Amino acid sequence: MHASQHWRWIFDPETQQLSVELDHGLVHKCPYKTSRLIPMNPLHAAFTMEDAECFQEFYDVLSAYELWDPMLLTQAALNRTILERFGRPQMPQSWYFQSCTTTPNYELDIGALVELNSGIENALFAIIDIDDEFAECMCLASSMTLSEVKEMQQFDSVKVLRNRLQPSHYLQLHLDDEHLRHA
Repeated sequence: MHASQHWRWIFDPETQQLSVELDHGLVHKCPYKTSRLIPMNPLHAAFTMEDAECFQEFYDVLSAYELWDPMLLTQAALNRTILERFGRPQMPQSWYFQSCTTTPNYELDIGALVELNSGIENALFAIIDIDDEFAECMCLASSMTLSEVKEMQQFDSVKVLRNRLQPSHYLQLHLDDEHLRHA
């Protein structure tokens, strides 16, 4: 999947709905509440080069894992692009997640897979933004229970301290297999 010059951002103020109009009449509706996004006016604008690069970078990294079908990859990459362009900065919510003693032994960059553990459940996430102290991660599991009253849904994002990032079991197995092949 590649971003197209024909893709357009659309924000309907009546329904308070942001969407991306794709090729062939397909429309991707933003799954985030407007409170999670910057204030918006009516919008009908082309995808910019920066939007296309943001989409493509995330799509390509996730597709290399060969874990998901192209539709889920497209949704994840579009949602990351929505958050990059229109998302409000988030405050960290590290308290929902366990600290970990084993840090990932691979590069933590955009698209890297990590796991977060709420003490109730472990789930797979992809990094959508990272700095020296925090990482913003997108939930790739269908959902994750954080507490008795709070649950994350697929494509929700959360900002956490880096010490909450646990290695992805998938990447650990893949790295171990590569190491054995080269030994």
